[in-house]
Amino acid sequence: MTDLPKIPVNLVTGFLGVGKTTALTRLLAGKPADQYWAVVVNEFGEIGIDGATLSAAGDNLNVAEVPGGCICCTTSPMLRTALTRLVRERRPDRILIEPSGLGHPAGIVDLLRDPLLAKAFSLRAVVTLLDPRHLDDTRYTTHETWRDQLELADVLVLNKVDLADAEQLARARRMGEALFPEKLAIVEAIKGDLDPALLDLALDTRRWGNVVVRPAGHGLTPSRRQGAPVQAETEPAYPLRKTQSSLDSHSCGWVFGPETLFVSYQVAELFEAFSQPEALELAGLTRAKGVFHTERDWYRFDWVDGMPAAAISAYRRDNRFEVIVQSTTPPDWAALEAALFATRLDSAADLSS
Repeated sequence: MTDLPKIPVNLVTGFLGVGKTTALTRLLAGKPADQYWAVVVNEFGEIGIDGATLSAAGDNLNVAEVPGGCICCTTSPMLRTALTRLVRERRPDRILIEPSGLGHPAGIVDLLRDPLLAKAFSLRAVVTLLDPRHLDDTRYTTHETWRDQLELADVLVLNKVDLADAEQLARARRMGEALFPEKLAIVEAIKGDLDPALLDLALDTRRWGNVVVRPAGHGLTPSRRQGAPVQAETEPAYPLRKTQSSLDSHSCGWVFGPETLFVSYQVAELFEAFSQPEALELAGLTRAKGVFHTERDWYRFDWVDGMPAAAISAYRRDNRFEVIVQSTTPPDWAALEAALFATRLDSAADLSS
């Protein structure tokens, strides 16, 4: 007896009032008629409203509500219970999860990658909605959850673009394009009208960068940046490495799968070593940054202006690291690569010794 294929799961996140339920309603109304989809809705209040709205979005779907509390915590049994119940009742072709707008959805990603759940579920693109007008409101921009939702996103949706002015929209685009790590796509939407193909975007192993998609018409045709993203059917061949040189600036970056663990203190030591870059054959180093899944948590590390820094990160798609050097000739990246690979947990000495 062959194993059943994994069920695709997408998170649709965003702060309160950004239009998540409307976007989900449109996705459900446009799903393939022969597919059975399920939705898990987590509302902050005890009385579920979104679930009732989504239940009327179309036929051949199941909406499970988890009102009150938050399903984002990895220790919460509510999401495990809801997913198990959905699969037992009728195996869906896809599951969409709408966390509370006040929740930290990174915990859901961690939960879905739990070895037991990962056997049944395949985590696909995390879609985060952003209202460009919120960039003018410190109630959003200073809120930790708002920032985490943007950082976690694989696909960033600038929603309600018909209500934003040109400057707000331009600023939101610039912010999205400047985010590190890069988004798989940045799209603009009116009333949450999204191309369902966004749900299955995957990392293109042939390039880095993102694609900007305008709201006029569907089809993932880029209006700028590099070529269109690939809907990969196979996992990328990690680790990936890419170099680039232009105008006496040279960069090198590596990407590892999300399951690769790094030793936090050794990564920190590597970033501290950048204060003497010649030891790693990196004379002219101007910038180093990365997001690492460590034995403690996910962390973003930075080195800029000669100073290292680290902070907990909500990013979950993969591990990635990049440096930029200014010099007339490209560095030999071998010493840096060896130092980076040595910080992986399976390359480290026994932490208990």
